[in-house]
Amino acid sequence: MEMSTDWGNAVVVDPRQLRGLTTSNQSLRRARFFLNLAVVILTLGCVVTVGTVYRQAQHIARLTQDVREHRRHAERSSAALATLARSHDNILAATEQAPSVGTRSWGRRFTVTKYLPRSPDYGKFNDGLTATLKKADPKARIVAVDPKLIPYGSWVWVEGIGWFQAEDCGAAIKGFRLDILTATDKEAAEFGRQDRFAIVVPPADA
Repeated sequence: MEMSTDWGNAVVVDPRQLRGLTTSNQSLRRARFFLNLAVVILTLGCVVTVGTVYRQAQHIARLTQDVREHRRHAERSSAALATLARSHDNILAATEQAPSVGTRSWGRRFTVTKYLPRSPDYGKFNDGLTATLKKADPKARIVAVDPKLIPYGSWVWVEGIGWFQAEDCGAAIKGFRLDILTATDKEAAEFGRQDRFAIVVPPADA
């Protein structure tokens, strides 16, 4: 049986060209491998960079919050020191203005309130006189004290208010309590109950 061979459409390939194509294909494969490797490395680098930036951003945010907290703490400390300095200056000024500050004089913080002359809150026997039988006149700068702690006739300086004389007492005025005689309900209500430093100068030292 004869085989017909039609060589009219045959393509003749030069072996050298075939080897060149094979080499080019191998080069392209290697290039694609290295390109893929580069993409992987670049992606990992981006992930690491993003993670580092995120951590640094969190660290910066924490540092910023710490700075704010320290600033607020410093402001509060400065305010407290300023208040303490003013109190110290006031105390020094008070001791300079005192009739006499002797060895038995002393000072500490008291709970301070204000009361009214002839107030019904002090009972039906409130006759407008103090415990030492002085007229309960707010202009006389009278303070009610616990006589077991502060003798009548003592001078008492109250921080931010000034000097008063201990000439009265009250059922609720026990221990480290001071009740300053004032003129109106409004003044007493607005003052309320406050914690203030006071200096006591007993009669023997005054």
